[in-house]
Parts: sequence; structure tokens; C-alpha cells
Amino acid sequence: MMDKRLIQRAAAVLEQEFGSDWLTIAQQLGTENLRQRVGKELTSFMAFPERGNGGDNRWRGNCSPEVVVSVLRYVLDTKRYYGKNTSDFVLLDPMSGSGTSKAAADALGVQSVLYDLNPAPAAGLGGWNALKNDVEHSADLIFFHPPYHNIIQYSGNMWGKPHPDDLSRCENYNDFLEKLNLCIRKLYMALRKDGRLAVLVGDIRSQGKFYSIQHDMMRMGDFESFLVKGQFNCVSDSRRYAKPFIPIVTEYLLLLHKKDVLMIPYHYAKENYFSIEDTDLTALTWHHLIRMTFESRGGQMTLAELYVCLASHPKAKKNTHFRERIRATIYEHKDQYISCGNGSYRLSYQVA
Repeated sequence: MMDKRLIQRAAAVLEQEFGSDWLTIAQQLGTENLRQRVGKELTSFMAFPERGNGGDNRWRGNCSPEVVVSVLRYVLDTKRYYGKNTSDFVLLDPMSGSGTSKAAADALGVQSVLYDLNPAPAAGLGGWNALKNDVEHSADLIFFHPPYHNIIQYSGNMWGKPHPDDLSRCENYNDFLEKLNLCIRKLYMALRKDGRLAVLVGDIRSQGKFYSIQHDMMRMGDFESFLVKGQFNCVSDSRRYAKPFIPIVTEYLLLLHKKDVLMIPYHYAKENYFSIEDTDLTALTWHHLIRMTFESRGGQMTLAELYVCLASHPKAKKNTHFRERIRATIYEHKDQYISCGNGSYRLSYQVA
């Protein structure tokens, strides 16, 4: 790892030479090798330390117009490469916020259609309810940048009064995810053949629990690409926290391709649970079954207690000599099961 003092000296030199712009310059240089590879302007890593022009940077949660421009340019280039017409190309943004997508479309000379729940948006059709209204237009690219659950609440904060169908005001994460997936289904249906749905989302942490929207959300169509986007100039950057955790500094753009108009592949995550106490798996050895049983009892047990706990387990039911197997396993791992005398054992480590 590079010497920290050397980095500090370099930062001081840059600041002296370029003033307040030094950090943006350093961020641009530091990410350039990831942002541009093999002659391509768009890679699986996006970073725009300098926001660029378009939309309103005072609108909390909005993305750089360079994100929309980069994806839009890629889709246009792909269509032209395969000899497809782009003269009637349409970009649709169903949650347009401060109008960033319009600025991006204007920059590349394509038609844009903007919707927003806000009755008086910066551009486009206001009062459009993603949960109740139809998507009346069709599009070649739909750029969808929904709220990240309730991290930033829009209605009643950024505009107007609280709205019951605002995705940033859902009752809980599952409610948010259900409504987000409805939006994804409706938007995918509005894509033209060979169209793309670009969904920009981020991970969140709420009340100490981590949620990954990109992992949990529904996907439709062919999963063309997954892009990681670095975050810069966040409101929380200046805060300090005593509790250890991993700060979220990235967002994700999922690019979904509509190759076939009638046959639609889809994917969604399904969460479930199973109990080690009544499940046998190929991956579950006697050693780890015993070790986890010890952990569940605080780290110390007698052999008699262990026999009782595991007698009804599927592994024991398949082995009439399961007690002998338990004793043999403990003996084979005697560095991990420490004898306390009188048939009692403890784990070699402190259970959390």
C-alpha cells in the first residue's frame, strides 16, 4: 500500500496548484483507468466526480446527467452498429425529478418523454402515478431512477403534500419492493422491441439492517449489463459514526434488454429459511452440526445433553450408532472441543 504521507503530500501539491478543484481532479484521475477501457467510454464502473450540466443539483438524490448520457449513447451506438433506425428513438423517464433525463436527451438530439408524481415537475407530465396510471408511451430506452425506499422522502418534502402512492413513503421495505416490482413490470411492457430498461438503484441501511435493492428487485428481459456507479458529494459524507459499519459509496445500474416482445424471461429473489436442527445437507458434516449445536447452547455441553439434542436429527436417524459418531467426531477435533471433565466439553473459542 502506498505510504499515507506520500498521498498527503500529493494532495497538498494538487491543492496548491488547482485550488478548490483539486479533489475533483484527483477523483477523475483516480477512476480513469476503470471508467475507460479498450477504447470504450462506458465500462462496468461509472464515476462522475463532476456532476455536469442538466437537472438541478439541489434536488436531493438526483444523479449526474452524465449517467443518462452514457447509457443513452451506448444504446444509440448499439442500434446504429446493427443497422437499426434511430430517427424516432424515444427516451422515457417515469420519475423525472428535476428533469435530468431531458437535458441528456437534448444533448444527444433524441426525443424524451418525462413523467413525475409531482403535479408541477421541472419538465414533462406532472401528477403521473406510477402505481395507478398507465404508461401511455412506448420507448427505446426507459431510464428508471426510483427512490431508495424512504432514505429521501419526496412528496411533502421536496414538493407538495405527502402522497400515499409515493414510493419514498411506503410502510416498510417489503411494501416498497412490491410496488417497485409493479413499476418494473409496467415499464418493461412499455419498451419497444430491442429496447432497454435501465434501472439505477442503491443499497440502503435502515435501523441497523442492510437492504440491497438491486439484489431484491425483479428483473425482466435479458440481463445485458450490471454497472457499478461511485457516489460523490453525499450529504452524509461529512458525518462521523462511532459504531463500526461499512459505508455505502456505490449505486448500481441494471441494463435489461427486450429482445423478444412475446417471450419474456424474468427473475426475482425469494428469501426463505431452514433449520439446521431438522435438516440434513450434503454440506453439513457431523463436525459442524456438533459445533453449531454447542454454539446454540452457549459453547459448553455434556455428551448426554448432546445426545438428547441430536437424537431426532436426520443424521442421527440414519445412523444407529450416532452416539459413537458424536464421540468420534469430538475426538477427531479435540483441538476444537476442550474436555472439562465428567463428560463435559467446551468450544475452543468464545461464542459471540
